[in-house]
Amino acid sequence: MEESEGDEYCPRPRGVNVMHFVKERVRQIAELIQAVDNRVLISGEVTKGPRTAVQRLPRHMRRRAMSYNIKRFPRMQRRFAISSIAASKHRQKPPSRFWRRRPRNLLLNYIRRQRKHVWLETHIWHAKRFRMIQKWGYNLPFCSYQRAFRPSHRDAMRHCVIRDVSFLRCFQIIGSSQVTIIELLRNICAPEVGPTFAFKTALDGRFEMPVMLYEPGKYPRGFIGPARFLWSKHRTDQKYTLAVWTHPSSSKNILSKFIDLLKLKKQDQEVDLIGTDKVPRNIDEWRLRNLQMKTDVYENSEDLK
Repeated sequence: MEESEGDEYCPRPRGVNVMHFVKERVRQIAELIQAVDNRVLISGEVTKGPRTAVQRLPRHMRRRAMSYNIKRFPRMQRRFAISSIAASKHRQKPPSRFWRRRPRNLLLNYIRRQRKHVWLETHIWHAKRFRMIQKWGYNLPFCSYQRAFRPSHRDAMRHCVIRDVSFLRCFQIIGSSQVTIIELLRNICAPEVGPTFAFKTALDGRFEMPVMLYEPGKYPRGFIGPARFLWSKHRTDQKYTLAVWTHPSSSKNILSKFIDLLKLKKQDQEVDLIGTDKVPRNIDEWRLRNLQMKTDVYENSEDLK
């Protein structure tokens, strides 16, 4: 290639004057900053703050699940991406459904989900048909999602309706004399309202009766709540047992009244911890073990508990 006569030789500069170089390119730098630091960008482009390993890649190199799968990164970027993935808070991959549906694992999952709020015996049946609420330490069915008001009312009027009330708290008062128990609990009942613990029909233990409980000596004020009771007699030691079922919202208040009227003191209960660390074979075994550990025993000097 031949050079024309008009061409002049232009030597390379040995140095660059930064101030002079920037002044001539101020407009280009301003346009670059406006393009990079702009809020009206395409969603997904991060231009402010630290960027993750995925955001540093061009769009055509990004793949699905790169935020937790290191093998989807290019080989040259994997070493840098390992640190960012290790610091992320992604949930671990859950086990397979086949593993989760095994009886033992299913039982452990049910037990884990009952740590804060206990399930009723019919929880799984209700959970599929009712709205569940967490109250008084239980998972309770609140209202039905099925529009079956008329059939339910018809069955209640003509046949029968079953209701799960296993969330009620039960208190057992055991003593050698039935008359003594009735006399001690006389002030907490009101004969003007309904049956009391001395109701003649319920003394032999054939019927379960309702009772209205009040603050001792404050009737008609000081209403505590309704309850149900049942008398029974042991065949071996000839002791009488009064079982009282109360609502969880008023159970603490009723327990305090029983302690004051019967002059009870809490006893230190020895719990057999042998076998408690073993996995229960079924949900009933776990319930019985948990019930045994949570049952409190109160006793007075007259062998009444």
